[in-house]
Amino acid sequence: MPIRKISFLLAVFVLTVLVIPKGFSQDTKLDSLYAALSKDFSPAQDSLLYQKLILDIDALTSDTIAGRYFQKFAHLRDGNGLWDTITKTMLLKAYERYDAFGDPCKTVIAQFSLTRVTLFQGPLEETLSRAKKGLELAKTCGELKHIAHAQSYLGAAYINLGRYKTALEYLITSEKNYEQLQDESGIAMVNLDKAIVYDELNDDVKAGECTKKAAMIYKAQPDKQLNYGIALIDLTTTYLKLKQYDSIKKYLPIAHKIVEGKHQMAMSYVYQNYGTLYFDLGNYDTAIDYYNKAIALNKSIDNTSLNVTLYGFLSEIYIKKQQPDTAYEYALKADSIAQAMDNTSLKLANLPNLAEASYAKKLYTESHEALKTYIHLYDSIKGVERVKEISALEEAYEAEKRENVIQLQQQENALLQEKNRASNNRNWAFGILALLIALVAYLLIHRFRLKNQQQRVQMKIRELENANLNKEINYKNRELTSKVLQIAQKNELLEELKSNLDTLKRTTGHSREVNQLYNKLQIEKQIDENWDSFLQQFTEINPKFYEELDQRHEGLTKNDFRLAALVKMNVNSKDIASILNISPEGVKKARYRLRKKLHLNSDDNLEQYLMML
Repeated sequence: MPIRKISFLLAVFVLTVLVIPKGFSQDTKLDSLYAALSKDFSPAQDSLLYQKLILDIDALTSDTIAGRYFQKFAHLRDGNGLWDTITKTMLLKAYERYDAFGDPCKTVIAQFSLTRVTLFQGPLEETLSRAKKGLELAKTCGELKHIAHAQSYLGAAYINLGRYKTALEYLITSEKNYEQLQDESGIAMVNLDKAIVYDELNDDVKAGECTKKAAMIYKAQPDKQLNYGIALIDLTTTYLKLKQYDSIKKYLPIAHKIVEGKHQMAMSYVYQNYGTLYFDLGNYDTAIDYYNKAIALNKSIDNTSLNVTLYGFLSEIYIKKQQPDTAYEYALKADSIAQAMDNTSLKLANLPNLAEASYAKKLYTESHEALKTYIHLYDSIKGVERVKEISALEEAYEAEKRENVIQLQQQENALLQEKNRASNNRNWAFGILALLIALVAYLLIHRFRLKNQQQRVQMKIRELENANLNKEINYKNRELTSKVLQIAQKNELLEELKSNLDTLKRTTGHSREVNQLYNKLQIEKQIDENWDSFLQQFTEINPKFYEELDQRHEGLTKNDFRLAALVKMNVNSKDIASILNISPEGVKKARYRLRKKLHLNSDDNLEQYLMML
């Protein structure tokens, strides 16, 4: 199971500072209640108390005062890790009162609060919608600090949607604005979100650098120690992925001491990371204790995505402990929550656990279905990513094409203006007989220059047409390269799945069931279909390659043609091995045999030779 991070929580503390003015007091009764609740806050406080509180604040006639009180009490709850319906209701009412007042600089802060809640609760579409509205309000307000904050929220919203490159663009812009404002807290908050992006892009080193940068900023601020603790939790999450256990043992106890008794959700993630540390070290019983502590603490805040992760880890542990019934129970719990949330990444992370636990319980059909669903989800995600990549390339190509057309039109207009000026010059020349000879000479020279200019314009047009043609060819080659990489990734997955099935076949004694499962998955057929799809697209771009290669060199096999195509595409040996289903050493031998069949000397370059065909 992937280890989930907590850094989305941090913006709420920045937001609280932005929203609640120091020292404002408009209602003695409400101020006294706030002071009492702050002093002795408990997640188990009676919901009826807050329902009555909402009615009391609603009764206030001033929109700005009511909005401030709604936010003040809402942040008392979410600041203590309660992101529930009561909190969202109070924030929504704060937004409505500020919106009624008509001040965009106040309304945008309330919008940030609602965006923060939807980042935690969902749905994803509402999060993106509120983040976009926040940026719109921030620009209307005109204050750079609000614009920077809105950009950071848009980055977080795109992280939730899996659009990591777009998220990174907004986060980098937000960080530049915070640097201009010299806002250290804002810089730290954005770096935590950047760390999540790099984590999702599997760049653990950059993720660790961003998280550590944020942690050091918070450490230097005495009033940001809780933020410092949460940043350390994220840092230990990254160290878990990097297997840097000494660093985890150094920083996690510090984070534990800071957040204990101050933030329930942060403590849940502390317990999760302790559990994962002991899981990795093979101390399963201690790991189970910590995961159960996290689940118990999470009941009052109901962080559903964290529950999926924790149940997934418990399922893995009980599989290791050879307790398939318990492992299956936890895998089923995780799957049901992921299905209810309709969260693709959580479903994808848990399905292998469900398949393995089902198999351990001898529920072979269910195990088979889980594996099929996993492959389908994996392919669909890769397909969506490829569509997005191709769409971006197409947009860039169309933009360049439009720019070239505009430049061409400008050149044609300039040429037309030159022609008009030449015509006027001739008319004036015929009217002035005394200067006839001089003007005729001038016109001849001018026409000669004009002709040269026309030739240059025509040459430029041909250059632009050739450039556009080259761009189209490059685009198709990039698309084919993307296809090759996709086939390599998919074949690696299929080979890994095949290897796992072979392992199950050798170790479980259920060879008949494994063979049936293998036949149903049709792995070899899928690999062949992947190659056929690539071959069709390669032939469209290089229609005469195979024909010319066959005419020059008789006796080439099907595998020789496949290898020649991949070498011509400049595919590296690792990906060639994945696509052709052979080892890297096998690739070297295949290249050597192909050189012999092509009658190439030791000084001849195989890649250059194939490129010329």
